[in-house]
Amino acid sequence: MIRSATEQEQSEAVHLGRQLDTHPLIPHLLKQRGVYTIEEMKHFLLAPLQDLPDPELLLDCDLAARRLLDAVHHHEKIVIYGDYDVDGVTSSSLMWRYFKESFNAELSVYIPQRLKEGYGLNKEAITHLADHGTQLLVTVDNGSSAIAEVQHAKELGLDVIIIDHHVVSDPEPSAFAHLNPHRQSCPYPDKRLAAVGVAFMLLIHLRRLTQDDARFADAKRVNLSHLLDIVAVGTVADVAQLKGVNRALVKAGINTARAHPRAGLIALSEISKCQLHQLTARDIGYQLGPRLNAAGRIDDARCGFKLLISDHPHETRSLAAHVEQHNQERRAIQEQIQREAMSQAERFAQDSVIIVASPKWHHGVVGIVASRIVERFHRPTIVLGGDDTHGEMRLKGSARSVPHLNLKAALDVCADYLITYGGHAAAAGMSLKLDALDHFRAALNTAVSNASPELLTIPPLIADAEVGLHEVSAAFLDQIALLEPLGHGNQAPLFFTRAVRARSSTMSHGKHLKLHFDLPPQLPSEAIGWGMGDQEHLCNGPIDLCYQPKWDSFRGIRKIVLMLKGIRTHHPSGPVIFTTTETDAGGN
Repeated sequence: MIRSATEQEQSEAVHLGRQLDTHPLIPHLLKQRGVYTIEEMKHFLLAPLQDLPDPELLLDCDLAARRLLDAVHHHEKIVIYGDYDVDGVTSSSLMWRYFKESFNAELSVYIPQRLKEGYGLNKEAITHLADHGTQLLVTVDNGSSAIAEVQHAKELGLDVIIIDHHVVSDPEPSAFAHLNPHRQSCPYPDKRLAAVGVAFMLLIHLRRLTQDDARFADAKRVNLSHLLDIVAVGTVADVAQLKGVNRALVKAGINTARAHPRAGLIALSEISKCQLHQLTARDIGYQLGPRLNAAGRIDDARCGFKLLISDHPHETRSLAAHVEQHNQERRAIQEQIQREAMSQAERFAQDSVIIVASPKWHHGVVGIVASRIVERFHRPTIVLGGDDTHGEMRLKGSARSVPHLNLKAALDVCADYLITYGGHAAAAGMSLKLDALDHFRAALNTAVSNASPELLTIPPLIADAEVGLHEVSAAFLDQIALLEPLGHGNQAPLFFTRAVRARSSTMSHGKHLKLHFDLPPQLPSEAIGWGMGDQEHLCNGPIDLCYQPKWDSFRGIRKIVLMLKGIRTHHPSGPVIFTTTETDAGGN
Protein backbone atom coordinates (compact mmCIF):
# COMPACT_ATOMS: atom_id res chain seq x y z
CA MET A 1 0.00 0.00 0.00
CA ILE A 2 1.16 3.54 -0.64
CA ARG A 3 2.38 5.66 2.23
CA SER A 4 0.35 8.78 1.52
CA ALA A 5 1.43 11.89 3.38
CA THR A 6 -1.22 13.87 5.25
CA GLU A 7 -1.36 17.66 4.99
CA GLN A 8 0.36 17.92 8.37
CA GLU A 9 3.12 15.51 7.25
CA GLN A 10 3.58 17.49 4.04
CA SER A 11 3.84 20.73 6.00
CA GLU A 12 6.42 19.19 8.35
CA ALA A 13 8.41 17.87 5.38
CA VAL A 14 8.53 21.35 3.84
CA HIS A 15 9.69 22.86 7.13
CA LEU A 16 12.39 20.22 7.66
CA GLY A 17 13.47 20.48 4.03
CA ARG A 18 14.14 24.20 4.49
CA GLN A 19 16.28 23.47 7.55
CA LEU A 20 18.22 20.79 5.66
CA ASP A 21 18.34 22.83 2.44
CA THR A 22 16.76 19.91 0.57
CA HIS A 23 13.56 19.03 -1.25
CA PRO A 24 10.75 18.16 1.22
CA LEU A 25 10.92 14.64 -0.17
CA ILE A 26 14.24 14.03 1.65
CA PRO A 27 12.96 14.46 5.24
CA HIS A 28 9.88 12.44 4.22
CA LEU A 29 12.12 9.57 3.06
CA LEU A 30 14.35 9.85 6.12
CA LYS A 31 11.34 9.40 8.37
CA GLN A 32 10.50 6.23 6.44
CA ARG A 33 13.98 5.05 7.50
CA GLY A 34 13.42 5.79 11.18
CA VAL A 35 15.31 9.11 11.19
CA TYR A 36 13.02 11.66 12.82
CA THR A 37 14.73 14.69 14.37
CA ILE A 38 16.53 17.44 12.47
CA GLU A 39 19.78 16.55 14.29
CA GLU A 40 19.46 12.88 13.32
CA MET A 41 18.71 13.86 9.72
CA LYS A 42 21.78 16.09 9.47
CA HIS A 43 23.95 13.35 10.94
CA PHE A 44 22.53 10.75 8.54
CA LEU A 45 23.14 12.90 5.48
CA LEU A 46 26.66 13.92 6.52
CA ALA A 47 27.74 10.54 7.98
CA PRO A 48 30.87 12.14 9.52
CA LEU A 49 33.92 9.95 10.07
CA GLN A 50 34.90 11.90 13.18
CA ASP A 51 31.90 10.41 14.98
CA LEU A 52 33.10 6.82 14.60
CA PRO A 53 33.26 4.86 17.87
CA ASP A 54 36.71 4.53 19.41
CA PRO A 55 38.39 1.45 17.84
CA GLU A 56 39.65 0.45 21.31
CA LEU A 57 36.06 -0.52 22.09
CA LEU A 58 36.71 -3.56 19.89
CA LEU A 59 37.75 -6.23 22.33
CA ASP A 60 41.46 -7.11 21.90
CA CYS A 61 42.09 -4.21 19.50
CA ASP A 62 44.91 -2.77 21.61
CA LEU A 63 46.38 -6.23 22.21
CA ALA A 64 46.40 -7.01 18.48
CA ALA A 65 47.85 -3.65 17.48
CA ARG A 66 50.72 -3.88 19.97
CA ARG A 67 51.51 -7.46 18.92
CA LEU A 68 51.65 -6.38 15.26
CA LEU A 69 53.97 -3.48 16.06
CA ASP A 70 56.29 -5.79 18.00
CA ALA A 71 56.31 -8.21 15.07
CA VAL A 72 57.22 -5.44 12.64
CA HIS A 73 59.97 -4.15 14.92
CA HIS A 74 61.51 -7.62 15.36
CA HIS A 75 61.14 -8.47 11.65
CA GLU A 76 58.95 -11.47 12.37
CA LYS A 77 57.29 -13.18 9.46
CA ILE A 78 53.66 -12.05 9.44
CA VAL A 79 51.13 -13.84 7.22
CA ILE A 80 47.67 -12.50 6.43
CA TYR A 81 45.32 -15.46 5.99
CA GLY A 82 42.41 -14.16 3.93
CA ASP A 83 39.23 -15.46 2.36
CA TYR A 84 38.44 -15.83 -1.33
CA ASP A 85 35.40 -13.52 -1.39
CA VAL A 86 35.53 -9.74 -1.83
CA ASP A 87 35.46 -9.01 1.90
CA GLY A 88 38.42 -11.32 2.43
CA VAL A 89 40.32 -10.01 -0.59
CA THR A 90 39.79 -6.35 0.34
CA SER A 91 40.68 -7.03 3.98
CA SER A 92 43.92 -8.68 2.86
CA SER A 93 44.66 -5.83 0.45
CA LEU A 94 43.94 -3.20 3.09
CA MET A 95 46.32 -4.77 5.59
CA TRP A 96 49.04 -5.33 2.97
CA ARG A 97 48.87 -1.75 1.67
CA TYR A 98 48.95 -0.19 5.13
CA PHE A 99 52.02 -2.10 6.29
CA LYS A 100 53.78 -1.49 2.98
CA GLU A 101 53.03 2.25 2.98
CA SER A 102 53.66 2.83 6.68
CA PHE A 103 56.61 0.53 7.47
CA ASN A 104 57.76 -0.56 3.99
CA ALA A 105 57.02 -4.11 5.19
CA GLU A 106 55.67 -6.54 2.60
CA LEU A 107 53.47 -8.96 4.50
CA SER A 108 52.89 -12.40 3.06
CA VAL A 109 49.30 -13.13 2.12
CA TYR A 110 47.72 -16.58 1.91
CA ILE A 111 44.27 -16.90 0.35
CA PRO A 112 42.94 -20.48 0.16
CA GLN A 113 41.47 -21.76 -3.08
CA ARG A 114 37.71 -22.22 -2.80
CA LEU A 115 37.55 -25.44 -4.82
CA LYS A 116 40.57 -27.16 -3.27
CA GLU A 117 40.64 -25.97 0.34
CA GLY A 118 37.24 -24.50 1.10
CA TYR A 119 36.46 -21.68 3.51
CA GLY A 120 38.64 -20.60 6.40
CA LEU A 121 41.69 -21.89 8.17
CA ASN A 122 42.84 -25.42 7.43
CA LYS A 123 45.52 -27.40 9.24
CA GLU A 124 47.46 -28.31 6.09
CA ALA A 125 47.92 -24.66 5.17
CA ILE A 126 48.87 -23.73 8.73
CA THR A 127 51.50 -26.47 8.81
CA HIS A 128 52.87 -25.28 5.46
CA LEU A 129 53.08 -21.68 6.71
CA ALA A 130 54.75 -22.72 9.96
CA ASP A 131 57.30 -24.78 8.05
CA HIS A 132 58.16 -21.66 6.06
CA GLY A 133 58.91 -19.54 9.10
CA THR A 134 55.61 -17.84 9.90
CA GLN A 135 55.53 -16.47 13.45
CA LEU A 136 52.35 -14.37 13.47
CA LEU A 137 49.21 -15.45 11.60
CA VAL A 138 46.50 -12.82 11.08
CA THR A 139 43.17 -14.13 9.77
CA VAL A 140 40.82 -11.74 7.99
CA ASP A 141 37.17 -12.59 7.29
CA ASN A 142 37.55 -16.00 8.91
CA GLY A 143 38.70 -17.70 12.09
CA SER A 144 35.90 -17.03 14.59
CA SER A 145 34.88 -20.69 14.72
CA ALA A 146 38.27 -22.30 13.90
CA ILE A 147 38.84 -23.84 17.34
CA ALA A 148 40.91 -26.84 16.24
CA GLU A 149 42.83 -24.91 13.61
CA VAL A 150 43.87 -22.11 15.97
CA GLN A 151 44.95 -24.68 18.54
CA HIS A 152 47.00 -26.42 15.83
CA ALA A 153 48.71 -23.12 15.00
CA LYS A 154 49.53 -22.52 18.67
CA GLU A 155 51.03 -26.00 18.97
CA LEU A 156 53.30 -25.13 16.03
CA GLY A 157 54.46 -21.96 17.82
CA LEU A 158 52.36 -19.39 15.94
CA ASP A 159 50.49 -16.51 17.52
CA VAL A 160 47.09 -16.01 15.89
CA ILE A 161 45.16 -12.75 15.57
CA ILE A 162 41.59 -13.13 14.30
CA ILE A 163 39.90 -10.26 12.45
CA ASP A 164 36.37 -11.33 11.56
CA HIS A 165 32.65 -10.56 11.63
CA HIS A 166 31.07 -14.01 11.41
CA VAL A 167 29.21 -15.78 14.19
CA VAL A 168 31.59 -16.71 17.00
CA SER A 169 31.77 -20.32 18.17
CA ASP A 170 31.18 -21.32 21.78
CA PRO A 171 33.77 -21.88 23.13
CA GLU A 172 35.81 -19.32 21.21
CA PRO A 173 39.11 -20.14 19.49
CA SER A 174 42.05 -19.59 21.86
CA ALA A 175 43.71 -16.93 19.71
CA PHE A 176 46.27 -14.40 20.94
CA ALA A 177 43.73 -11.69 20.01
CA HIS A 178 40.25 -11.92 18.51
CA LEU A 179 38.63 -8.84 16.96
CA ASN A 180 34.98 -9.46 16.19
CA PRO A 181 32.10 -7.17 17.25
CA HIS A 182 29.91 -10.29 17.67
CA ARG A 183 31.98 -11.61 20.56
CA GLN A 184 29.66 -11.77 23.54
CA SER A 185 31.90 -9.57 25.70
CA CYS A 186 32.80 -7.05 22.96
CA PRO A 187 31.51 -3.55 23.83
CA TYR A 188 31.86 -2.11 20.30
CA PRO A 189 28.43 -0.51 19.71
CA ASP A 190 27.94 -1.29 16.00
CA LYS A 191 27.79 -5.00 15.21
CA ARG A 192 27.21 -4.59 11.45
CA LEU A 193 30.83 -4.21 10.31
CA ALA A 194 32.21 -6.36 7.51
CA ALA A 195 35.64 -7.87 8.16
CA VAL A 196 37.28 -5.10 6.14
CA GLY A 197 35.64 -2.58 8.48
CA VAL A 198 36.99 -4.42 11.53
CA ALA A 199 40.46 -4.39 9.93
CA PHE A 200 40.16 -0.66 9.29
CA MET A 201 39.30 -0.03 12.94
CA LEU A 202 42.45 -1.94 13.94
CA LEU A 203 44.55 0.19 11.58
CA ILE A 204 43.16 3.42 13.07
CA HIS A 205 44.33 2.32 16.50
CA LEU A 206 47.62 0.91 15.21
CA ARG A 207 48.40 4.20 13.47
CA ARG A 208 47.64 6.06 16.69
CA LEU A 209 50.03 3.84 18.65
CA THR A 210 52.76 4.23 16.02
CA GLN A 211 52.85 8.00 16.49
CA ASP A 212 53.91 7.60 20.14
CA ASP A 213 56.30 4.69 19.61
CA ALA A 214 59.95 5.77 19.30
CA ARG A 215 60.78 2.54 17.46
CA PHE A 216 58.84 3.84 14.45
CA ALA A 217 60.08 7.41 14.23
CA ASP A 218 60.78 6.87 10.53
CA ALA A 219 57.40 5.29 9.76
CA LYS A 220 55.27 7.11 7.22
CA ARG A 221 52.09 8.70 8.57
CA VAL A 222 49.61 7.06 6.22
CA ASN A 223 46.43 8.96 5.35
CA LEU A 224 43.91 6.25 6.17
CA SER A 225 41.13 8.03 4.30
CA HIS A 226 42.98 7.17 1.08
CA LEU A 227 42.40 3.48 1.86
CA LEU A 228 38.67 3.83 2.41
CA ASP A 229 37.86 2.98 -1.22
CA ILE A 230 39.05 -0.57 -0.48
CA VAL A 231 36.90 -0.61 2.68
CA ALA A 232 33.86 0.56 0.69
CA VAL A 233 34.26 -2.15 -1.95
CA GLY A 234 34.52 -4.92 0.64
CA THR A 235 31.66 -3.63 2.78
CA VAL A 236 29.19 -3.22 -0.09
CA ALA A 237 30.18 -6.43 -1.87
CA ASP A 238 29.67 -8.40 1.36
CA VAL A 239 26.13 -6.96 1.59
CA ALA A 240 26.76 -5.44 5.00
CA GLN A 241 24.02 -3.09 6.19
CA LEU A 242 24.67 0.48 5.08
CA LYS A 243 23.82 2.01 8.44
CA GLY A 244 25.84 3.53 11.24
CA VAL A 245 29.60 2.98 10.93
CA ASN A 246 29.27 1.17 7.59
CA ARG A 247 27.40 4.11 6.10
CA ALA A 248 30.15 6.51 7.15
CA LEU A 249 32.93 4.25 5.85
CA VAL A 250 31.26 3.56 2.51
CA LYS A 251 30.22 7.17 1.91
CA ALA A 252 33.77 8.37 2.53
CA GLY A 253 35.22 5.45 0.58
CA ILE A 254 33.17 6.21 -2.52
CA ASN A 255 34.32 9.83 -2.33
CA THR A 256 37.92 8.58 -2.12
CA ALA A 257 37.45 6.35 -5.17
CA ARG A 258 36.08 9.31 -7.13
CA ALA A 259 38.70 11.84 -6.04
CA HIS A 260 41.82 9.63 -5.79
CA PRO A 261 41.18 6.64 -8.07
CA ARG A 262 43.73 3.88 -7.66
CA ALA A 263 45.06 1.95 -10.65
CA GLY A 264 43.23 -1.29 -9.82
CA LEU A 265 39.79 0.30 -9.54
CA ILE A 266 40.40 2.35 -12.68
CA ALA A 267 41.16 -0.83 -14.63
CA LEU A 268 38.22 -2.67 -13.09
CA SER A 269 35.81 0.19 -13.80
CA GLU A 270 37.01 0.45 -17.40
CA ILE A 271 36.42 -3.22 -18.11
CA SER A 272 33.00 -3.17 -16.40
CA LYS A 273 32.07 0.13 -18.12
CA CYS A 274 31.54 1.97 -14.82
CA GLN A 275 32.08 5.71 -14.55
CA LEU A 276 34.46 5.86 -11.59
CA HIS A 277 33.95 9.60 -11.12
CA GLN A 278 30.23 8.87 -10.63
CA LEU A 279 30.70 5.65 -8.63
CA THR A 280 27.79 4.50 -6.43
CA ALA A 281 27.28 1.63 -4.03
CA ARG A 282 25.12 -0.01 -6.70
CA ASP A 283 28.09 0.03 -9.12
CA ILE A 284 30.17 -1.74 -6.49
CA GLY A 285 27.46 -4.29 -5.75
CA TYR A 286 26.56 -5.10 -9.35
CA GLN A 287 29.69 -4.38 -11.39
CA LEU A 288 32.96 -4.22 -9.44
CA GLY A 289 32.19 -6.67 -6.64
CA PRO A 290 31.01 -9.59 -8.82
CA ARG A 291 34.12 -9.30 -10.97
CA LEU A 292 36.43 -9.38 -7.96
CA ASN A 293 34.44 -12.33 -6.63
CA ALA A 294 34.62 -14.22 -9.93
CA ALA A 295 38.32 -15.01 -9.64
CA GLY A 296 37.81 -16.70 -6.27
CA ARG A 297 34.74 -18.58 -7.50
CA ILE A 298 36.34 -20.00 -10.62
CA ASP A 299 40.09 -20.06 -9.99
CA ASP A 300 42.31 -18.12 -7.57
CA ALA A 301 41.27 -15.03 -5.58
CA ARG A 302 44.87 -13.78 -5.50
CA CYS A 303 44.22 -12.21 -8.90
CA GLY A 304 41.76 -9.81 -7.27
CA PHE A 305 44.17 -9.20 -4.40
CA LYS A 306 46.99 -8.28 -6.78
CA LEU A 307 44.64 -5.95 -8.63
CA LEU A 308 44.03 -3.95 -5.45
CA ILE A 309 47.65 -3.70 -4.32
CA SER A 310 49.22 -2.78 -7.68
CA ASP A 311 49.79 0.83 -8.69
CA HIS A 312 51.00 0.04 -12.21
CA PRO A 313 48.38 0.69 -14.93
CA HIS A 314 49.79 -1.89 -17.35
CA GLU A 315 49.71 -4.62 -14.70
CA THR A 316 46.25 -3.70 -13.41
CA ARG A 317 44.77 -3.68 -16.93
CA SER A 318 46.14 -7.16 -17.49
CA LEU A 319 44.78 -8.35 -14.14
CA ALA A 320 41.39 -6.74 -14.81
CA ALA A 321 41.20 -8.55 -18.16
CA HIS A 322 41.99 -11.80 -16.35
CA VAL A 323 39.26 -11.10 -13.78
CA GLU A 324 36.78 -10.31 -16.55
CA GLN A 325 37.57 -13.61 -18.28
CA HIS A 326 36.75 -15.42 -15.03
CA ASN A 327 33.59 -13.35 -14.72
CA GLN A 328 32.41 -14.46 -18.17
CA GLU A 329 33.14 -18.08 -17.26
CA ARG A 330 31.23 -17.60 -14.02
CA ARG A 331 28.22 -16.19 -15.86
CA ALA A 332 28.07 -19.09 -18.30
CA ILE A 333 28.30 -21.66 -15.50
CA GLN A 334 25.79 -19.75 -13.38
CA GLU A 335 23.20 -19.46 -16.15
CA GLN A 336 23.22 -23.22 -16.73
CA ILE A 337 22.96 -24.04 -13.03
CA GLN A 338 20.31 -21.36 -12.49
CA ARG A 339 18.02 -22.87 -15.13
CA GLU A 340 18.27 -26.30 -13.52
CA ALA A 341 17.99 -24.97 -9.97
CA MET A 342 14.92 -22.86 -10.75
CA SER A 343 13.24 -25.91 -12.23
CA GLN A 344 13.96 -27.87 -9.04
CA ALA A 345 12.87 -24.93 -6.87
CA GLU A 346 9.38 -25.02 -8.40
CA ARG A 347 8.89 -28.42 -6.73
CA PHE A 348 9.76 -27.03 -3.29
CA ALA A 349 8.20 -23.56 -3.67
CA GLN A 350 5.77 -24.15 -0.79
CA ASP A 351 8.47 -25.30 1.64
CA SER A 352 9.64 -22.96 4.39
CA VAL A 353 13.16 -23.41 3.04
CA ILE A 354 13.92 -24.22 -0.59
CA ILE A 355 16.78 -26.71 -0.87
CA VAL A 356 17.97 -27.75 -4.33
CA ALA A 357 21.00 -29.88 -5.14
CA SER A 358 23.04 -31.63 -7.80
CA PRO A 359 26.52 -33.16 -7.52
CA LYS A 360 27.15 -31.81 -11.04
CA TRP A 361 26.81 -28.17 -10.03
CA HIS A 362 29.93 -26.03 -9.56
CA HIS A 363 29.81 -25.03 -5.89
CA GLY A 364 31.72 -21.83 -6.60
CA VAL A 365 28.62 -20.09 -8.00
CA VAL A 366 25.78 -21.63 -6.00
CA GLY A 367 25.57 -18.63 -3.66
CA ILE A 368 24.57 -16.35 -6.52
CA VAL A 369 21.96 -18.87 -7.69
CA ALA A 370 20.57 -19.06 -4.14
CA SER A 371 20.12 -15.27 -4.16
CA ARG A 372 18.19 -15.46 -7.43
CA ILE A 373 15.85 -18.12 -6.03
CA VAL A 374 15.25 -16.01 -2.90
CA GLU A 375 14.32 -13.05 -5.12
CA ARG A 376 11.83 -15.11 -7.07
CA PHE A 377 10.14 -17.13 -4.30
CA HIS A 378 10.88 -15.06 -1.16
CA ARG A 379 12.02 -18.16 0.68
CA PRO A 380 15.33 -18.83 2.41
CA THR A 381 17.23 -20.97 -0.05
CA ILE A 382 20.11 -23.44 -0.07
CA VAL A 383 21.79 -24.47 -3.31
CA LEU A 384 24.16 -27.43 -3.07
CA GLY A 385 26.75 -28.47 -5.63
CA GLY A 386 29.24 -31.31 -5.70
CA ASP A 387 32.62 -31.51 -3.95
CA ASP A 388 34.96 -34.49 -4.29
CA THR A 389 38.14 -32.93 -2.89
CA HIS A 390 37.99 -35.10 0.27
CA GLY A 391 38.11 -38.45 -1.52
CA GLU A 392 34.33 -38.89 -1.57
CA MET A 393 31.51 -36.97 -3.20
CA ARG A 394 29.84 -34.51 -0.84
CA LEU A 395 27.25 -31.83 -1.31
CA LYS A 396 28.63 -28.38 -0.64
CA GLY A 397 26.87 -25.09 -1.05
CA SER A 398 25.55 -21.77 0.11
CA ALA A 399 22.42 -20.45 1.76
CA ARG A 400 20.75 -17.07 1.53
CA SER A 401 18.08 -15.90 3.94
CA VAL A 402 15.17 -13.46 3.99
CA PRO A 403 14.55 -10.64 6.50
CA HIS A 404 13.70 -11.67 10.06
CA LEU A 405 15.14 -15.18 9.80
CA ASN A 406 18.45 -15.98 11.49
CA LEU A 407 19.74 -18.60 9.10
CA LYS A 408 22.77 -19.55 11.21
CA ALA A 409 20.55 -20.19 14.23
CA ALA A 410 18.29 -22.44 12.13
CA LEU A 411 21.31 -24.41 10.91
CA ASP A 412 22.47 -24.87 14.50
CA VAL A 413 19.32 -26.92 15.13
CA CYS A 414 20.22 -29.23 12.22
CA ALA A 415 23.96 -29.49 12.82
CA ASP A 416 23.84 -33.29 13.22
CA TYR A 417 23.14 -33.67 9.49
CA LEU A 418 26.05 -31.44 8.40
CA ILE A 419 29.76 -32.14 8.08
CA THR A 420 30.72 -28.46 8.24
CA TYR A 421 28.80 -25.20 8.31
CA GLY A 422 29.17 -21.55 9.27
CA GLY A 423 28.00 -18.06 8.48
CA HIS A 424 25.65 -15.48 9.91
CA ALA A 425 21.98 -14.51 9.94
CA ALA A 426 21.73 -13.61 6.25
CA ALA A 427 24.07 -16.11 4.58
CA ALA A 428 25.84 -19.36 5.33
CA GLY A 429 27.81 -22.20 3.82
CA MET A 430 27.70 -25.92 4.57
CA SER A 431 28.67 -29.40 3.44
CA LEU A 432 26.92 -32.72 3.98
CA LYS A 433 26.89 -36.31 2.77
CA LEU A 434 24.68 -37.20 -0.19
CA ASP A 435 22.52 -39.57 1.84
CA ALA A 436 21.85 -36.90 4.49
CA LEU A 437 20.05 -34.52 2.11
CA ASP A 438 16.46 -35.69 2.68
CA HIS A 439 16.84 -35.77 6.46
CA PHE A 440 18.50 -32.35 6.44
CA ARG A 441 15.73 -30.88 4.26
CA ALA A 442 13.01 -32.18 6.59
CA ALA A 443 14.78 -31.03 9.76
CA LEU A 444 15.59 -27.52 8.48
CA ASN A 445 12.07 -26.98 7.17
CA THR A 446 10.67 -27.93 10.55
CA ALA A 447 13.12 -25.63 12.35
CA VAL A 448 12.37 -22.62 10.12
CA SER A 449 8.61 -23.23 10.10
CA ASN A 450 8.57 -23.35 13.90
CA ALA A 451 10.74 -20.26 14.23
CA SER A 452 9.20 -18.06 11.52
CA PRO A 453 5.81 -19.22 10.21
CA GLU A 454 5.17 -15.75 8.75
CA LEU A 455 7.82 -16.43 6.10
CA LEU A 456 5.16 -18.22 4.07
CA THR A 457 3.57 -14.83 3.36
CA ILE A 458 5.16 -12.83 0.55
CA PRO A 459 5.20 -9.18 1.66
CA PRO A 460 3.83 -6.50 -0.64
CA LEU A 461 5.92 -3.75 -2.15
CA ILE A 462 5.38 -0.53 -0.21
CA ALA A 463 6.22 2.68 -2.01
CA ASP A 464 7.87 5.50 -0.09
CA ALA A 465 6.13 8.30 -1.96
CA GLU A 466 3.73 8.99 -4.82
CA VAL A 467 5.07 11.26 -7.57
CA GLY A 468 4.27 12.17 -11.15
CA LEU A 469 6.68 11.20 -13.94
CA HIS A 470 7.14 14.89 -14.73
CA GLU A 471 8.78 15.26 -11.27
CA VAL A 472 11.41 12.56 -11.95
CA SER A 473 14.06 14.89 -13.34
CA ALA A 474 17.84 15.26 -12.99
CA ALA A 475 17.27 17.54 -9.99
CA PHE A 476 15.02 14.85 -8.46
CA LEU A 477 17.77 12.23 -8.81
CA ASP A 478 20.30 14.67 -7.37
CA GLN A 479 18.14 14.91 -4.26
CA ILE A 480 17.81 11.10 -3.99
CA ALA A 481 21.61 10.88 -4.23
CA LEU A 482 21.80 12.68 -0.86
CA LEU A 483 20.67 9.36 0.66
CA GLU A 484 23.67 7.51 -0.81
CA PRO A 485 25.15 5.05 -0.22
CA LEU A 486 22.03 3.06 -0.99
CA GLY A 487 21.85 -0.69 -0.61
CA HIS A 488 21.25 -3.33 2.04
CA GLY A 489 19.81 -1.67 5.14
CA ASN A 490 19.29 1.62 3.29
CA GLN A 491 17.39 0.60 0.19
CA ALA A 492 16.86 2.95 -2.71
CA PRO A 493 13.44 4.53 -2.27
CA LEU A 494 10.45 3.13 -4.14
CA PHE A 495 8.14 5.56 -5.95
CA PHE A 496 4.62 5.13 -7.24
CA THR A 497 2.98 6.80 -10.22
CA ARG A 498 -0.64 6.37 -11.28
CA ALA A 499 -2.26 6.29 -14.71
CA VAL A 500 0.86 6.01 -16.84
CA ARG A 501 0.50 5.43 -20.59
CA ALA A 502 3.44 3.77 -22.30
CA ARG A 503 4.44 1.77 -25.35
CA SER A 504 5.59 -1.69 -24.36
CA SER A 505 7.92 -4.35 -25.69
CA THR A 506 9.77 -7.37 -24.35
CA MET A 507 13.40 -8.46 -24.38
CA SER A 508 15.26 -11.79 -24.18
CA HIS A 509 12.51 -13.80 -25.86
CA GLY A 510 9.77 -12.33 -23.72
CA LYS A 511 11.52 -12.62 -20.36
CA HIS A 512 11.92 -8.90 -19.58
CA LEU A 513 9.54 -5.96 -20.00
CA LYS A 514 10.44 -2.57 -21.48
CA LEU A 515 8.23 0.52 -21.42
CA HIS A 516 8.75 3.62 -23.57
CA PHE A 517 7.47 7.05 -22.49
CA ASP A 518 6.70 10.03 -24.72
CA LEU A 519 8.25 12.61 -22.41
CA PRO A 520 10.74 15.48 -22.86
CA PRO A 521 14.44 14.44 -22.95
CA GLN A 522 15.16 15.55 -19.38
CA LEU A 523 12.51 13.15 -18.02
CA PRO A 524 12.39 9.33 -17.93
CA SER A 525 12.71 7.78 -21.37
CA GLU A 526 11.96 4.18 -20.52
CA ALA A 527 11.36 1.62 -17.79
CA ILE A 528 12.83 -1.87 -17.45
CA GLY A 529 11.15 -4.74 -15.62
CA TRP A 530 13.53 -7.67 -15.18
CA GLY A 531 11.61 -10.95 -15.28
CA MET A 532 8.31 -9.12 -15.89
CA GLY A 533 7.82 -9.90 -19.59
CA ASP A 534 4.72 -11.96 -18.83
CA GLN A 535 2.98 -8.78 -17.62
CA GLU A 536 3.08 -6.95 -20.94
CA HIS A 537 -0.63 -7.63 -21.45
CA LEU A 538 -1.34 -5.12 -18.64
CA CYS A 539 0.04 -2.27 -20.75
CA ASN A 540 -2.81 -1.90 -23.23
CA GLY A 541 -4.30 0.92 -21.15
CA PRO A 542 -3.28 3.19 -18.27
CA ILE A 543 -1.11 1.47 -15.65
CA ASP A 544 0.18 2.13 -12.14
CA LEU A 545 3.93 1.70 -11.65
CA CYS A 546 6.15 1.06 -8.64
CA TYR A 547 9.81 1.75 -9.46
CA GLN A 548 13.26 3.07 -8.58
CA PRO A 549 14.66 5.76 -10.91
CA LYS A 550 18.33 5.74 -11.85
CA TRP A 551 20.80 7.16 -14.32
CA ASP A 552 21.83 4.96 -17.23
CA SER A 553 24.72 5.71 -19.59
CA PHE A 554 25.10 4.14 -23.02
CA ARG A 555 27.59 5.26 -25.65
CA GLY A 556 28.10 8.54 -23.85
CA ILE A 557 24.38 9.33 -23.60
CA ARG A 558 23.04 9.68 -20.05
CA LYS A 559 19.33 9.20 -19.46
CA ILE A 560 16.89 8.49 -16.65
CA VAL A 561 15.53 4.95 -16.56
CA LEU A 562 12.90 3.53 -14.20
CA MET A 563 13.67 0.10 -12.74
CA LEU A 564 10.25 -1.49 -12.38
CA LYS A 565 9.44 -3.34 -9.18
CA GLY A 566 5.67 -3.64 -9.65
CA ILE A 567 3.02 -3.00 -12.30
CA ARG A 568 -0.77 -3.22 -12.40
CA THR A 569 -3.76 -1.91 -14.31
CA HIS A 570 -4.70 1.58 -13.17
CA HIS A 571 -6.70 2.02 -9.96
CA PRO A 572 -7.71 5.70 -9.62
CA SER A 573 -7.79 5.75 -5.81
CA GLY A 574 -7.57 3.72 -2.67
CA PRO A 575 -4.78 1.47 -1.31
CA VAL A 576 -2.58 -0.22 -3.86
CA ILE A 577 -0.72 -3.48 -3.26
CA PHE A 578 1.93 -4.83 -5.60
CA THR A 579 3.07 -8.43 -5.37
CA THR A 580 6.82 -8.82 -5.45
CA THR A 581 8.49 -9.90 -8.67
CA GLU A 582 11.91 -11.12 -9.64
CA THR A 583 14.11 -8.04 -9.37
CA ASP A 584 17.61 -7.02 -10.31
CA ALA A 585 18.02 -10.07 -12.53
CA GLY A 586 20.58 -8.20 -14.59
CA GLY A 587 23.71 -6.37 -13.60
CA ASN A 588 26.34 -8.90 -12.57
